[in-house]
Amino acid sequence: MNPVLDTDPTRGTEEARRLRASYLRLKGAICDPITGLSSYALHLDEIEMHCAGRRLGIIVLEFPSLGALEQAHGWEFGDRFLAGVAAHLRALNSRIFPASTLISLDGVYGNAFTMFLREGPGGREIAISDLADAAGSLAAHLEVRLADAPWAPPAPGVDFSVGYALVSPNPAARYERMVYQGIREARGMTLREADRLHHERAAELRSIMHEGRLTTHYQPIVDMDDASIMGYEALTRGPSNTAFEVPKALFTCSDRNHLSSELDILCRREALRNARGLDRSKKLFLNSLPETLGTPGLVAQNLQAVLHEVDLQPGNLVLEITERTGIEDFETFGRELDRLRRLGFLVAIDDVGTGYSSLQTVSEVAADFLKIDISLIKNIHQSLIKQDLVHSLLQVAARTRTRVIAEGIETVEEYQALRACGVRYGQGFYFARPAPAFPVLARGG
Repeated sequence: MNPVLDTDPTRGTEEARRLRASYLRLKGAICDPITGLSSYALHLDEIEMHCAGRRLGIIVLEFPSLGALEQAHGWEFGDRFLAGVAAHLRALNSRIFPASTLISLDGVYGNAFTMFLREGPGGREIAISDLADAAGSLAAHLEVRLADAPWAPPAPGVDFSVGYALVSPNPAARYERMVYQGIREARGMTLREADRLHHERAAELRSIMHEGRLTTHYQPIVDMDDASIMGYEALTRGPSNTAFEVPKALFTCSDRNHLSSELDILCRREALRNARGLDRSKKLFLNSLPETLGTPGLVAQNLQAVLHEVDLQPGNLVLEITERTGIEDFETFGRELDRLRRLGFLVAIDDVGTGYSSLQTVSEVAADFLKIDISLIKNIHQSLIKQDLVHSLLQVAARTRTRVIAEGIETVEEYQALRACGVRYGQGFYFARPAPAFPVLARGG
């Protein structure tokens, strides 16, 4: 068609829309919406033109423990944290980095920062000593900033690793490949640092366990029919102001270092000892891994002496099957649970509705309690599907005379919706937060 004779007024508008849509797709592929930074691939041509036969410095900043902290605090925390780090890195340009330094991300929604230093102090060609100084200054600045920044996590904070590499000009090699190799070398340094931190954390955890520096908090489980406390769940915490104060960090480290069974036994024992003086009409709920519960004689052997010490009976204890690992052999596991129940211990399935607490666990494990996971409880007043699922669990429980406990009740609306569903027992911040001493109810209903 001859464009001169084209009189369709919509044709130009459609073309503009297509171009804009293409631009937005391209921008979405290379620009991170959280930090405002671009993927480092976008800068390669600019870097090559600017360096023009000079050396290039690369610094990589990573946060090895960010994944665990995001699991503990939510992805919104991760977004806020990374945005804060990006803003701080920009503020350090011309302070510890030359003003010409380019700051980028490893990719859209990434969590590793890459800085390209195209010159050294005073504009001279950069040297490895300049990189080492800049990386050290960056680490020092971050140590201070992460201690008080509003976007940083509360104590014990987040670990970080800084690595660096120098790319020297080589006319025989493709420049892009040399830059990618430099990034790999810098990240290799951060991985070695992360590995060092991993070994330090493992040694610290072993020391905490050996020295008995765990604490136990207790959260009430409420009979909502008469606003009374029917029992308490024991929740283990690591020492304050350490990497293990957050429970997820404590148990993730134990899983990685094959200390889970030992920690599991220790947590139950300490929870019992710290519960000295518990009203014998109340139940004490103790989290328990399937592998320790399923080991013949292990739980009874480790608990009988402590029960006598604190003047409690097996009938006071409810062993909660946690969701962190699955049950591999239901037949063997069931036989050991039957033995524990004959001794008087009670059994609960934790986090029903998520993780490993599947329908198979509910159907094959004879439990005295089912604890509905917070994911089904949160905003249940706004979800008919969640209400129907809770109704279904109540019907299953009624056939086996199993009591149902709703975990994670935080609002009056959730409380009222659960009462309307027919749930009798509840637990959550709505009633009381966990505390080292047995807490009283903030409200009964």
